[in-house]
Amino acid sequence: MAISYPDIIGDYLKSTQRFETGGLQYAGYFEPDTLVPGQVAHLYLFLQNTLNVPITVNFQIEIPKSGGFFSSKKPMLHVEKTAIAIDMGQAEVGLFTLPVTTTDHTSEADHPLTIATKVTPKGRGKRIRPAKAISQLDDKLIDSPTGLNLVASLGATYTEKSVKKAQFGLRVAGKPDPLQRAPRLQSSYEPLWQEENLPLFNQAIQEINSRQVKLKDELSVEKLFVNLYGESVGRFADAGLPLRIGEAIVLAKMLTYSCHYFLASPKRSNGLLVPIFEQALAEKADTTDVLHVIRTVGYHHVIRLAVAISFGVIAKSLGRQYWSLEERQAVADHIADCLESGQNLDVEFLYLPLLMGGTQIATKVQLQGESLADTVALMKTARDERKRLFIDQDMEKADKIYSRILSKALAAAS
Repeated sequence: MAISYPDIIGDYLKSTQRFETGGLQYAGYFEPDTLVPGQVAHLYLFLQNTLNVPITVNFQIEIPKSGGFFSSKKPMLHVEKTAIAIDMGQAEVGLFTLPVTTTDHTSEADHPLTIATKVTPKGRGKRIRPAKAISQLDDKLIDSPTGLNLVASLGATYTEKSVKKAQFGLRVAGKPDPLQRAPRLQSSYEPLWQEENLPLFNQAIQEINSRQVKLKDELSVEKLFVNLYGESVGRFADAGLPLRIGEAIVLAKMLTYSCHYFLASPKRSNGLLVPIFEQALAEKADTTDVLHVIRTVGYHHVIRLAVAISFGVIAKSLGRQYWSLEERQAVADHIADCLESGQNLDVEFLYLPLLMGGTQIATKVQLQGESLADTVALMKTARDERKRLFIDQDMEKADKIYSRILSKALAAAS
């Protein structure tokens, strides 16, 4: 079996441009990207070793300075250390965090931070990750795979730019607001993926490939619907949100539709299945019954994918995306985490986006013996019984959008 080294950076960054020095891929951003004088911003730099040998990365931080050619130059930014060394294992991926603050000489302007990078391989290494790639996920419903645990199996779209130095944009602006205590400026490095994670990843791929012939029958629409319906009823009840019959049906349709969005394409199917099997293998769970694996170990992954696809379905219906990628990611994480841990989940998160998307596609998932008109009518009844749904003024837009979607579904099903 060919060994596949997953791309990890793409699950954390949407950017398609990466820097490269000596076999190290890296990209990052400041948070916040506008620094108030006296406060601290953090540079989050994602590092990916593309070689099959360990490396030592030496960063030299070049601080922007004030003044012209004939005047004394003063540092405009401050870091704890300007020279930093990081040891990385073969194929390792990690996050380097660099706190940055202002000085008394800082002016309101753009002050990009420059980092000179030198990489020393520990031996003669071979490249095990490509210099450029194209994701196998199309953007018809999911406009970005970032944060959805899809990139390792489906890849990310990116290109490299070989450099010795790289700049990271930072703007200083606003009224000075000094911290009451001296800021913590210690940099840190945290591994995100290491060589020891590789066997489970490749074992998951191998197991899925060996079962391709049976998967189509095992994961039919009807079988997925029944399993996801039952699992959803239990999980939402545990999260303090018992589902009404119309809600349970439409939600299960949305989850089934999301699964088959991936299963319908040989290129995309690994995006659904590999993360689930990888987690199951890590937990030493029995993977004989794929439906059981999906509804138990895989439910967290399925619900996050369904949230992303629901937002995509809504955007396609309305001709535009109303919510930012960051907002959508936060909603997906919140819903999935609540359902995994049993924490209370507000009803707004059931409707936005899952039941909005589910109502939109309700007529596209036809079950044997089902009356689509009855299904949508049950959904309308459930919505009418949620008297306090979308009462917050901030949710007025969502209420209007859902009313439009529900009206169209009623017309289509009649």
